[in-house]
Amino acid sequence: MKRRIFRRVFIVYFIALVVSVVFMHFYLTNVIRDSYISELTRSLSVQASVIAGAVPSGEEADLSGFAGEMKQVTNSRITILDGAGKVLADSDNDPKTMDNRINRPEIQQAIISGTGWSIRYSDTMKYDHLYVAIKNVQSGEPAGFVRLAVPLSAVNEAINILRLKINIAVITVFLLFGLILIYQTERIRKFVIRIAEYAGALAHGLFKKRLYLEGAGEFTELAHSLNNMASELEETVKAGDEETKRLNVILKSIPDALLLINVHNIIEISNNAAKDLFGSDRLEGRPFLEIVRSPVFIALIDEVKKSRIPGAAELTFDLTGEKYLHVRVSPLYYQVGELAGFVAIFHDTTQMKKLEQTRKDFVANVSHEIKTPITAIKGFAETLLDGALYDRENAEKFLTTIKNHSERLNRLVEDLLIISRLELGVVTVNKTEFHITDIIDEVMQLSVVHAAEKNLSIKKSVTHGETLINADRDRLTQILLNLTDNAVKFTGTGEIEIGLGRDGSRNYFYVRDTGPGVPHKYIARLGERFFRVDPSRSRELGGTGLGLAIVKHLVKAHGWEMKIESEEGKGTMVKVYY
Repeated sequence: MKRRIFRRVFIVYFIALVVSVVFMHFYLTNVIRDSYISELTRSLSVQASVIAGAVPSGEEADLSGFAGEMKQVTNSRITILDGAGKVLADSDNDPKTMDNRINRPEIQQAIISGTGWSIRYSDTMKYDHLYVAIKNVQSGEPAGFVRLAVPLSAVNEAINILRLKINIAVITVFLLFGLILIYQTERIRKFVIRIAEYAGALAHGLFKKRLYLEGAGEFTELAHSLNNMASELEETVKAGDEETKRLNVILKSIPDALLLINVHNIIEISNNAAKDLFGSDRLEGRPFLEIVRSPVFIALIDEVKKSRIPGAAELTFDLTGEKYLHVRVSPLYYQVGELAGFVAIFHDTTQMKKLEQTRKDFVANVSHEIKTPITAIKGFAETLLDGALYDRENAEKFLTTIKNHSERLNRLVEDLLIISRLELGVVTVNKTEFHITDIIDEVMQLSVVHAAEKNLSIKKSVTHGETLINADRDRLTQILLNLTDNAVKFTGTGEIEIGLGRDGSRNYFYVRDTGPGVPHKYIARLGERFFRVDPSRSRELGGTGLGLAIVKHLVKAHGWEMKIESEEGKGTMVKVYY
């Protein structure tokens, strides 16, 4: 760790040092050089203006001597030119050997603005020079140019010396700070090593250990925070262990078989009920295909994996005996959006299936058994009607009683057969789209006579709800007929209302009566076979106790929901949400 920290610090500071030296070398020295040249240019411009005003005129004027004298004063090379750029005099060279200077940059600038300057290599002097030219104006007329030139060798030497001093100063400062930084780095490294060792101890579960860093500034506060974290982590781990133990006990005690399957189809967790169900003491670590050999379960796992929503299915196994299982599979997530596996819960429904089958068989057998007395009663009635009518006093009474009982028994058999076919899945639901108002009108026409016999009125209310419905037309007619027939039977006075309604986003059709109503404690049992709130009154009215049971099964076959609302003395309303 020491070498890594030192290497990083050294690299960072070396880069900073190089960048600083380069910055000083190029930027600051260039700025100073430009500033120096600017000041020199202004100084030469002033001197050139003074010299231009003192240039002698006339044919006998000694311009070369004048240029030499001015050089002694200004310590600059003096060149005097005429208006065409011809050199008239030069303090350092013979003007006859010098070519025309009209195209030089400083002369071109002076022509335009009166003053011009440039830095370039002098072919005559073989060195970089700063040239400053002034337009010489005498008596308001241009009289040529005066140009001053100084070599930049002295400037460059001064700049180089300044650059060296700056670089030495920068390097010295960085070296001093580097030494200080190495000391601080070594000190911090020791703190970091102790913190890393403490963190490693915590990672290995040594929560009792404590870290003490006195006089370490922010590291002291960090040590206190880590110690507090260790205490809290110890408590959290203890609580987590206890929670894990409780969860394991709960999982093992769940009466339903439970399997936790990962995304690789391997069983990770199982409970005691699963081991008992599948007859193996070792389920963990094995592919679930070896344990649950069911195409239905495999398809269910694949469906849940694709849809990411829980699913359920019914399974049949021939283990120690035929078993029926209801399995529910839910996706398992340890992180949001990342599927980690599946939780499968198997509920043994074997006993329930057997009871259900026994009940279905009972209904079917009873229905067939009732057919025999029905046939006998009807035959006896026909025999009496054919010739045994000599006992006028009782014959008609017997015949009427026999006929009523035979019709009631026949209705009972028909209702039982309907329920049996519904439960066995024999009756299919063929759905089509049509307007429910047509069925309501048909049911009202079929029930109006029966209602009129009891002085009841039947009305239709379709102010709310969707009239278009997707259902089996015949089964929907049977549902409404049974509900309306019940309403007519148990309503003494008032009216029967058949209509449509809407509850939030759900549509429903309903049958409402103004009968005596049903006590609240019996509402949950309405729809059970042969259940009657008032058995004696129901038999007097000719009811079999199967009307609502048939409705309940038909509603379920459509995938709808039936809800019964009733209040004693105020009537009953049966709603079917579709």
